[in-house]
Amino acid sequence: MKTSRGFTLIEILAAVAVLAIALAAILSGMARYAENAGYLREKMLATWVAHNRMTELELRPGWPDIGRSDDKVDMAGFTWKWQAEVKATPDDKLRRVDLSVMRPDQPDAALIQLSGFFTNHP
Repeated sequence: MKTSRGFTLIEILAAVAVLAIALAAILSGMARYAENAGYLREKMLATWVAHNRMTELELRPGWPDIGRSDDKVDMAGFTWKWQAEVKATPDDKLRRVDLSVMRPDQPDAALIQLSGFFTNHP
């Protein structure tokens, strides 16, 4: 009579341990992916806010006054804070605009910084 032999308890525990380690690594990677996707979404929306503000400045009659300005704007269900600084340049016909966009709950951490130059057309 032949006896059949199955897996021992040690072999089953080793297999479960290997599966647990693999699943933990997969879950960790997925958590990092989800966190990174959220950050990239915020950065993309902040870029849109910055480009919209630059376009608003460009479409104004004349050119922007030298100095600082800031405001809040709603986009995609979030409130964003922007800060703009208009500076003179060595060329009298150009002005530089440095624009930063951040979340209001993180005013010291700009998600995006954008610079542009404006000319004074007659």
